[in-house]
Amino acid sequence: MAKQSDQTPLFDDLEDEDVTAEQSEPLSVPLEDRRLVTQPYDLSLATLVDDIERERLLLSIEYQRKYVWDRSKASRLIESFLLNIPVPVCYFAENEDGSYEVIDGLQRIQTVKDFLSGEFALRGVSVVSEFEGLHYDQLPPKEQRRLSNRTIRCIVITDDSHPDIKFDVFERLNTGSAMLAAQELRNCIYRGGLNTYLKELAEDPNFSRILGGLKNNRMAYEELALRFFSLYEDLAGYRPPLRQLLNGYMRNHRTGAPDSEAIRVFSETCTTAFEIFGADGFRPIKDGKLGAFNKALFDSIMLPLAYADRGAAVSKTEEIKELRTELLDRESFQTDIGRATADRSRMHGRITAFAKGLKRLGVRCDLPRLPD
Repeated sequence: MAKQSDQTPLFDDLEDEDVTAEQSEPLSVPLEDRRLVTQPYDLSLATLVDDIERERLLLSIEYQRKYVWDRSKASRLIESFLLNIPVPVCYFAENEDGSYEVIDGLQRIQTVKDFLSGEFALRGVSVVSEFEGLHYDQLPPKEQRRLSNRTIRCIVITDDSHPDIKFDVFERLNTGSAMLAAQELRNCIYRGGLNTYLKELAEDPNFSRILGGLKNNRMAYEELALRFFSLYEDLAGYRPPLRQLLNGYMRNHRTGAPDSEAIRVFSETCTTAFEIFGADGFRPIKDGKLGAFNKALFDSIMLPLAYADRGAAVSKTEEIKELRTELLDRESFQTDIGRATADRSRMHGRITAFAKGLKRLGVRCDLPRLPD
């Protein structure tokens, strides 16, 4: 994103968005609820390995980058422990069942596990060269004991923390060469039935065919579906920031799919959108050229169709195409889908504009009454 996820300029390509910009949208958390509870621990390397083996510390986390260190870099970390050189703090998140997940420090923790489990020998160490080529169990007993007793400072973000503040911390710790998008973080933090359903939905051709060739990089399909269900559940009550709405929906519905009525409406709305617009309904045209997929335009069309007589809408396909063209020519509508699109008045404004257009064409649309 050039600005932020919900402030995408009209013709920017989602695949080139800067995922760090999503974090700039202010959270809406009352002062009294801004609760972040942390607990520091100095854990020995032996304890860390034992916790991993007992599945009290989880490394196989979907949002984590894969283990990428080569053995030379891993050996230098082990050398630092042998020399008692401090290493950076690791961050864990506490789950409801009391287990911990590594949210920052995966490479270090995985390296410790691998070496103490005998999976690699030291390579390229510069100070303790006498240990070059040795596995853990080949080190002198004194060095084995010292190494297993070395500690790493670990900060646990407890389950008592406010969920939105906790998510914000995850975003702040989300660093590295390939930062993760918000939906990639939700993919781990809110694992459960809803997350699984969104992944399945991303594979559904009835949905993917309306997305204009948009590639499902960074879980874009899952987030668009989540966006629909979140807004459909309480469009009238929508308040920014949008990312907080999406987080809340996943948190509140994490154990299962959306209700059957919402699923039916979504499926039928996707079918209707394709019958009317084909694959390019959410890609504006500028100067005769097809632009990139626009998430705000997706809201503008999908939500009114969800509340409309969809059969009647299909019967007026050409008129609705003309309605879309007319709206895209309006300066006010361009603003609503092009700048600060998470703003409440712009969210409601663009959706209302399309809904009113349907009604003018004689298509019933029972959109909830939205605040002025």
